[in-house]
Amino acid sequence: MDKKWKVSTLFIMTSMVLAGCGKSASAGTHDYAAKQSYNLMANTEVETMDPSLADDSASLTQLNNTNEGLYHPNRNGKLVAEAATKTKISKDGLTYTFTLHKGMKWSNGDPVTAQNFVYGWERTVNPKTKAPNAFLYAPVKNANAIMSGKKNPKTLGVKAINKTTFEVELSQEAPYLKQLTSMPAFFPQNQKVVEKYGKSYGTKSDKSVYNGPFIQTGWTGSNLSWKLKKNSHYWNRKVVRLATVNMQVVQNPSTALNLYQSKKLDDISLEGEQATQEKNNKDFYSSLDNQMSYAVYNFKYKSMQNINIRRALSLVVNRKQLASKVLSDGSIAPKGFVPAKFTTNPNNGTDFATEASVPNTVNRNVALAKKYWAKGMKQLGKSKLTIQLMCWDEGSNSKVGEYMQSQVNQYLKGANMKVNVMPKKSAITKMSAHTGFDMALTGWSPDFHDLMDVLQLEQTGNPYNFGSFSNKNFDNYMKAAIGKDANNNQARYEDYVKAEKVLMKQQAVSMVDQGAATYLHNRKVKNASTTTDGGTYLKRAYVVK
Repeated sequence: MDKKWKVSTLFIMTSMVLAGCGKSASAGTHDYAAKQSYNLMANTEVETMDPSLADDSASLTQLNNTNEGLYHPNRNGKLVAEAATKTKISKDGLTYTFTLHKGMKWSNGDPVTAQNFVYGWERTVNPKTKAPNAFLYAPVKNANAIMSGKKNPKTLGVKAINKTTFEVELSQEAPYLKQLTSMPAFFPQNQKVVEKYGKSYGTKSDKSVYNGPFIQTGWTGSNLSWKLKKNSHYWNRKVVRLATVNMQVVQNPSTALNLYQSKKLDDISLEGEQATQEKNNKDFYSSLDNQMSYAVYNFKYKSMQNINIRRALSLVVNRKQLASKVLSDGSIAPKGFVPAKFTTNPNNGTDFATEASVPNTVNRNVALAKKYWAKGMKQLGKSKLTIQLMCWDEGSNSKVGEYMQSQVNQYLKGANMKVNVMPKKSAITKMSAHTGFDMALTGWSPDFHDLMDVLQLEQTGNPYNFGSFSNKNFDNYMKAAIGKDANNNQARYEDYVKAEKVLMKQQAVSMVDQGAATYLHNRKVKNASTTTDGGTYLKRAYVVK
């Protein structure tokens, strides 16, 4: 499954250095290969190079390598300043002042200024732009009013003090703001270029402009191969070693493996049995990531509003078997909605996923599932129930759907689950419209490393709340975490524990698995770091002899 469903996540999770990345970037120059070229696989096509509109893994990966925000996580997952040199935060936590590097330039030679950030932020929050991640701006002063059309985008709480000073005013405390700024939706934008190309902006390589370590060339908007080349105007180009990155979309796992074995690709992701077959390969790399896959229940439909039906459909699934036998890629059975090892209790270090877990929500219990099912069917006045499970035709999505179908139809009397496989874009359109399905497979990787980003997905009205789940207690705990408890780490953490427990007790979703990053990686390529959404960050990558 892809990022935020998995699609997509972003790229702001803990970075992990790929297998064989032994020596650091400070290694002597005698280690470097003469040809600094890297052949990288993309799982899906790039949809856009517009930072305001990007919301898929492939596009986000490209933007993170060709553009740059104020901050970005390093190879250990710690945020480091990029375009920013320093940040000053007011005592009340409501005003952030970012100082930028002097002399930064866009790939066309234009200066990168504080006004570029102001313009980019105002454009993203403007409802006319229809930016999918505009909701992340909620803490910024007037953002909510702007997104609802009640105020002009120019009233957003951002301003350029001078060419290298950018000030942000918040309406509520947001201790995760720095993490937000590492997302493409918060990148600076060159107003001259955006207005020059209008609706065509970001639809091709030559209708974009870049302020990051690489520029993109040869992407026409629909082709399956293109290049990234070192950006000669990048302010920190001395740390960029790669001259060329050859990008190629490969959706067939067998084709990807053949290309790797013939040395036409230096990095591929593995799926299913491939991970098992290649685990002894010296180039093999695997690590648990933050990708959570799950099925949403459509709360618009009466049968899915019944909590006993939802509980039965969840408890009948053997997630351990699904992870080990169906996915076979290092994925594990989930403990809840939040990934394991994502964060810990500030006081005692207990893993959040363990502390917030709720019995009989993700574990298999067929006997209890049958009891819930019988009770729910009686409440509905039905002896038979057809359940349309929607999934898309990429990755493991349909395999998971077929497995769930077999479990439900085998153990729940009168259940008739049907799997509807669709093109991903069509499935996402239906999920966004909350129609045409009883259940739908989706998923998520956090856009930034904070519990808010995971749990906010199920808040009332969130655009990624595909099942239309709504619960006042859940919403109130979330409001407390980002409101009165925003600067109290322990209280904020406990708010999220309570929110997660409500979510799981209500069986808001049926969790499927926590994914793993499983790769083959050319060990001659060093310092290419991957993140839990499957993207690759190349700023400090290089090739050795």
